[in-house]
Amino acid sequence: MEVKGTLKYRKVQRTPQTGENAGKKKWYATAVTDREVDFEGFVTHISDHGSPYSRGTIHGVLMDALDHLQELILDGKSVRLSDLGLFSIGMSSKAEDTKEKVTAASVDGVHLIVRNTKSWSNAELRKKCKVQEYG
Repeated sequence: MEVKGTLKYRKVQRTPQTGENAGKKKWYATAVTDREVDFEGFVTHISDHGSPYSRGTIHGVLMDALDHLQELILDGKSVRLSDLGLFSIGMSSKAEDTKEKVTAASVDGVHLIVRNTKSWSNAELRKKCKVQEYG
């Protein structure tokens, strides 16, 4: 399988609160994101890597896609974007003593849920990257 990128990590010490290592200081590798690519950078990346579409076309299609994705998700629908993932909305709420006390006011917040698919599974992503220490 072709390597698509290099995943960098740094070493961190943590003390787990649960599980077999609870209360013990242990060392772990944690992923490092060394820079952020903004929307315009993403559009440029696509257009500069062999896309037959202009930068403007890519920008417009992605903006429309994001608007419609948000609209559908906020309407309570799950949206599967091919192999990228299944997008849906979740919520958190306050605990109430009875079923009748649960109302819209009980909702603390909403959040985006993205579930990966087979080709974007954790195992598949691991196969597609080289791992190296950061720094």
